[in-house]
Amino acid sequence: MASLLPLTSEEGLQAYLTAQKIDYISTTLLIGGITNFVYRVTFPSNKTKIYKHAAPYSHSNTDLALDPKRMDFEARSLELLSPLLSKNLPEVNVHTVKLYSYRKPENLICMEDGGERNLKSAYPDPDLDITAIGTELGQWIAGLHLCSKKVSLSPSNPQDLEANNFFAVNICQYSYYNLPHALSQFGHDPKFGDFINMEFGSMLSSENECICHGDFWPGNILVKQKDGDVETQDLTVVDWEMVRRGNSATDTGQFAAESFLLDRFCGGRGLLPAFLNAYAEARMKATSSGSERITREWMKRMVIHWGVHIAFWPTRVEWTDQNGTQDLVDIGVSVMKAAAEEDWERLGTSPVFAGVDNVWETLWMQI
Repeated sequence: MASLLPLTSEEGLQAYLTAQKIDYISTTLLIGGITNFVYRVTFPSNKTKIYKHAAPYSHSNTDLALDPKRMDFEARSLELLSPLLSKNLPEVNVHTVKLYSYRKPENLICMEDGGERNLKSAYPDPDLDITAIGTELGQWIAGLHLCSKKVSLSPSNPQDLEANNFFAVNICQYSYYNLPHALSQFGHDPKFGDFINMEFGSMLSSENECICHGDFWPGNILVKQKDGDVETQDLTVVDWEMVRRGNSATDTGQFAAESFLLDRFCGGRGLLPAFLNAYAEARMKATSSGSERITREWMKRMVIHWGVHIAFWPTRVEWTDQNGTQDLVDIGVSVMKAAAEEDWERLGTSPVFAGVDNVWETLWMQI
């Protein structure tokens, strides 16, 4: 018997657990999310699990309607990808969050608790080897892209590669749609933003290379000390509701952009070059057939996505003061223009590739 109370409060979740005859000690509503209602539940064994509920509206704005079917895609991706990635990347200390159960009628996922710290907040910790973490994440996301080209998101037809999470596609287009306004706010021609949206943002609705996490950034990487190993961190990739079939360049560009911001404002610990170098190396190792090669168009797509992120999101999410935000918008516009013009020499010395090693120099020669 399901709870009659909505799962948008601790009382509602407690009533649900009681109705399901699930014995627990405590529930805690976790802060920080803007779309879903997420809880940590402690059980008599002292083990904790995470419960995540999708309402038909945003947690942070009840007037904003959201399709709760996004939970279907998150649950399916966790069910499919965890064993696939474990098989293909057995040595990497990165894994998808483990799915314990999915109650579709309640839009409720129960999953592994990956810990209380995410990589964005943990970045300044001097005990963390940020270079090693960036390397493992670069290897892992490249592995996801390479092994999921024939993985369907359809819950009923595993051969259907056209099925997609269009809620996620629309959310990904948000920064492109709103780029012209952000540029005009900081003294740049909004028509250039329109051009970027029409030429590149429009691609998001039809790109279909592989499975993309869809919101791959340090805030969705949980960091926890690995059991029995004080020097190694267990990295759990969470928040898969934006999973979609798309272009691998967008996952890569988003994480690289957020890594640039962390390096710039939180200690310069080299997350960006470590991530990009590892990603490139993993892709180059998979080019024996030629089908996985990083191409000119892929490079342009990744850099454009990086530039859109840097030019737009710091105008919405505070990283620095007004002058510092102006610098970021200027950097984003400069990078996008260089990419649109295919000025590879200029891009090679841009902030996107600051500190990268000769792996990328090899790629410049190839393109």
